[in-house]
Amino acid sequence: PTAAGGAVSRLTDHTKYTGTHKLRFDETGRGRGKEGREDKPNAAGYVQGYKDQGSYENTH
Repeated sequence: PTAAGGAVSRLTDHTKYTGTHKLRFDETGRGRGKEGREDKPNAAGYVQGYKDQGSYENTH
């Protein structure tokens, strides 16, 4: 017997994923690999949410 029932088609339909799971796939349904699973850290030296990043050189 095969598992081609309704549950399998629902679980493998990438368009119904929500939250961070939908970021794992592109528009065609192909997986993005590590890029879709991990957040890359920002090592710029600014705190999270700082909106004037890179403006120091412009003001001094």
